[in-house]
Parts: sequence; C-alpha cells; structure tokens
Amino acid sequence: MPPLLASKQYPYTVVGVLEIFYEEGGALRKWVGSGYLLKTAMYPHRRDIVLTAAHNLVFLRKQDLREVHFTLYGDRDVYSVALRKNGTLRYAIPRGYDERPHSPAFDFAVMILQEGAGGSNAPLALSTVGDTLRVAATIAGGLSARVGEGNRKVYCSTVTAEKQTTTPLYYPVDATAPGMSGGPVLVQEGSAWTSIGVVTGTGDVDDAPRGIAAPIFDETRRIIDTLIQTSLAG
Repeated sequence: MPPLLASKQYPYTVVGVLEIFYEEGGALRKWVGSGYLLKTAMYPHRRDIVLTAAHNLVFLRKQDLREVHFTLYGDRDVYSVALRKNGTLRYAIPRGYDERPHSPAFDFAVMILQEGAGGSNAPLALSTVGDTLRVAATIAGGLSARVGEGNRKVYCSTVTAEKQTTTPLYYPVDATAPGMSGGPVLVQEGSAWTSIGVVTGTGDVDDAPRGIAAPIFDETRRIIDTLIQTSLAG
C-alpha cells in the first residue's frame, strides 16, 4: 500500500523533510529527503541532532551549495544546518559509506541544526536489531512529488520489517516512495516509540524488489555517536 498522510502526532512530529538547494549546469536544483530528531545515551538532552541517510547529505558537499532547509511535520519554523566558526557545516558521514556507497549498511549520517527543534516532542531513541528480524513497523518521511507542490507533510506506511543474516532491513517496495530516504523505521513497545533503522530507498532482496533501510546494530549506534561528536567539534 502506498504511503498515507501521517497523523500530526508523535512520533511523526519529530520526522521532517530535508531540502538541499544547489546550482548545477547553470540551474538551481533541489534534492529532497527526510530525517528525524535523535537522542542517544551519550547525547540524551540535545534537540538539534538529525539522523538521515548518507546519500542525502552527500549533496552538502556540492561546490555550489545554496541552502539547506529542514521542516518538521507540523512545525512552522524552517531549520538549517549549524555552522562552525570557520563556516563549515556541522554534519558527518561515516567513512564506510564513502568506501561502499551502494551498501545500505552505512547509508546513515548526522547533521546538527542551528537551534533545538521539536518543541515538547522528545527526539527518537534507537533500538538495535539482531541478525534476523520480523517485526511490525512503520516507515515515515516526506514525498518528493508532494514537496514539489509545496507540501512538506510526513507520510507513513505500516509494514512488516524483515531482516535475514545477509540482508538489510526490508519491507514491501510499494510502502516507500522517493523522498522518504532518511526517515525512521518506527517500532512501538507499550507507549514508547523508537527507530530500528534509516530508510534508504529500494533494492533487490532475494531477487525481488523491496523497500530497504539501514538497520541499527550496536556498532551502528557507536558510529552514530562518533558522527555526532565529529559534527559538534570545532
């Protein structure tokens, strides 16, 4: 089932639309992705950390980068990436992604907003997955086609997220759409919501097209904390 408009309630209110504007070939272009506010055990109180897909943030490396907008669902404010004193942007991409850009395993990245966001809504924590998994989940994010029409709302799909020993997280391919990359893979336990992954797009799993996501392992969490530390330094 295609993504449907999410309710304007938590946890969707800590999911946002990422727009990166740059010039190329004499024309102004825009990349659309998604992201979500994040907290970790090392950084439990910050409200300016966004977890997204690495293939979104590679556009921040564009020589003719113009603007970066991040809009949380239901928030009237538009946020941007924080700057260091030397003018560089506060973001970090794992080295593993640059070494293997077509692998979803490292397709996650961190950026720091210029100010805290989300109001009273708590950023999402991460839950880890094992080598195999089959769980009810919800993926969420913006849709490129809707953003092009000025709609920066968040859409979601309820899925069964699966993982085998040698696969990323995956779910039905029609549950995702362009623009959702960088959004969370949400799971709920009681009243608590966490994310077990980062939506990365589509790909083949067992010779069938699937929606896929980077799973959160213990090592992933350690890398993310390192990315946050790198982004905050300087």
